[in-house]
Amino acid sequence: HNSAGHLESDLRRALDRNEIEMVYQPIIRLDTKTVGGFEALMRWKHPRRGLVMPTEFIPLAEKTGLIIPLGLFALEKAASELASWQRALGNVPVFVSVNISSRQLLRHDLINDIKTVLNKTAIIPNTLKLELTESLIMENPEHSSQVLAKVKELGAGLSLDDFGTGYSSLSHVMRFPFDTIKIDRSFVSNTDGKGRPVILRSIVGMAHDLGMEVVAEGAETENDALELHQLGCEYAQGFLFGEPMSPELAFKALQQDQKVDAYA
Repeated sequence: HNSAGHLESDLRRALDRNEIEMVYQPIIRLDTKTVGGFEALMRWKHPRRGLVMPTEFIPLAEKTGLIIPLGLFALEKAASELASWQRALGNVPVFVSVNISSRQLLRHDLINDIKTVLNKTAIIPNTLKLELTESLIMENPEHSSQVLAKVKELGAGLSLDDFGTGYSSLSHVMRFPFDTIKIDRSFVSNTDGKGRPVILRSIVGMAHDLGMEVVAEGAETENDALELHQLGCEYAQGFLFGEPMSPELAFKALQQDQKVDAYA
């Protein structure tokens, strides 16, 4: 109990002490094998414990309400990083997805937060994407759909995370204005490969019929990448394409890809 209490008071001070950092995991365009965007993830550099992962501190943050300042920090940081990349690359529509957690979604200020962040940063519309899980939006579907519709109007993108792990059907999810579906890694890796193409092909087909793009998570081999591309997935992320990296390394990866494209 004591150490949890300590962790909580440490977390309260973590933002003021600049201990929270954002790292960026590349999301690759499968047709060109270039970086299309990133998923932004939080890391906590604790002075004594070293690196604390989100799985450890996000639940605590949600329980205590600290998720609200943390979530806003993540949005602001990722958006300003994205704006500087887009400027430097000459308005290339690279995107960044930021995870939104339950407590925030239920706050009406999410809309104001997004508005403020977008006004401050001048990023290309729909390139700042909010990533929400299916189970989260289904906790309060009516409210979620109202909030998400407003967020979409403001010019933020919406990405449905962990698709396929919840119980709702895609038709249920259609009521929300998502532009991207992320297929959970459990469908991509760890299968004997027999039923996999069937399930993936049907998810990808439905997503495309609904005008959504598909990101496959958990791509670990060249073979995965090839198969996903053949199934019609636009994007993939996974260790094959890079682990979460610092903003500096992320920008380097973008610069390299822009050059590669120019001389292709």
